[in-house]
Amino acid sequence: MLTRSDIIKDLYLRLTTARLGYSAGLIGTVYTIGTDWSGNWYFQLRWLNRPAGKRQRPVSERSLNLRESDLENFERITWEQVQELLKESRPPSKPRKALRLLGSWRVKRHPNQLRLFEGCSLPGSGQDG
Repeated sequence: MLTRSDIIKDLYLRLTTARLGYSAGLIGTVYTIGTDWSGNWYFQLRWLNRPAGKRQRPVSERSLNLRESDLENFERITWEQVQELLKESRPPSKPRKALRLLGSWRVKRHPNQLRLFEGCSLPGSGQDG
């Protein structure tokens, strides 16, 4: 179990139980250590693999102020373990959409339309005249 003296800046921690609205397995690095105005010790994590949500407002990647009692929910991990876990938890990439022409550049042809200039190609038509 981690103690207050184990916590140093840039230490990697993994959340072992679902807590504080976060699911188990989240990885964070210790970002801030300090005491609040009443003298209580706290630390903050910067989450490395926080799942993207569907919130309208941007959310900070830092955690809330965590106390000494919260240390029982975390375990220390190494940089190599972080790399492995981040590879596993990375979502598959979506295929990119093909680029499309702007609406004004799209060619709308009518079957009975005659071409005004036979030797010229129309922009966006993909044809050579």
